[in-house]
Amino acid sequence: MDIMREAAEIVRYREFLKNLVIRDIKVRYKRSALGVLWVMLNPLFMMLILYMVFSALFKVSTVNYTAYIISGLIIWNFFSQSTTTAVASLTGNSNLIKKIYIPKAIFPLSTVLSAMINFVFSLVPLVIIFYLTGTPIGPRIYLVPIIIILVAMFSFGITLFLSTLTVFFHDTIYIYEVILMAWMWVTPLFYPVSIVPEKFRMILELNPFYYFINVFRGALYMENPLFVQQFLYCFLLSLAMLTMGWLFFNRLREKVVFYL
Repeated sequence: MDIMREAAEIVRYREFLKNLVIRDIKVRYKRSALGVLWVMLNPLFMMLILYMVFSALFKVSTVNYTAYIISGLIIWNFFSQSTTTAVASLTGNSNLIKKIYIPKAIFPLSTVLSAMINFVFSLVPLVIIFYLTGTPIGPRIYLVPIIIILVAMFSFGITLFLSTLTVFFHDTIYIYEVILMAWMWVTPLFYPVSIVPEKFRMILELNPFYYFINVFRGALYMENPLFVQQFLYCFLLSLAMLTMGWLFFNRLREKVVFYL
């Protein structure tokens, strides 16, 4: 019942949530001359660098390799941006939380939603690269919005856990930075799975984001014979992570205000 009450309160404070999302976006690009254009330029620049390194130096040869890189980068950026920003979402808004009543889950949720808006802008360079390289769009393209919602659910579950834990253990911020860096390297964002030795494939299969990457690319353009199974797995992962994160947050949310 507490969970339902908190969810209902978030809906009631939707206008405040909207203002938080707008504030997050404005703060992120406040002093930037190019503003939100960086959302589109960043994956393009990263794609160029990674293409030169992995294609030229490591002789990686993958069909539609530029599409492979940029599709992996933008979905990973969505996840990493929403979770890293949300780690300090409760501690960073301690003044508001201590002064007036606001449903606390609204703060980590706002970071996920602002990251989702940035993700929408980052689809522009993706479309450009697909057009320039002649990458054909797959028949499952209509599933992309659902996959994005699943990634958002997965991210929100993690943000609820991390933001709550940070209130009681501030080093969570720094520990998560290390974990996220390691997580990125064990996720095939810019290297094909084919170059990973067989004995290390199990590490990929234990990585939940490996499946989100696969279904996202599978919906966009890539052949994936295991798409249905992996899509179902992503759905279960998202639901499980959201449930665990919400239960952890709900158990400690009344104590949060005393430790801020």
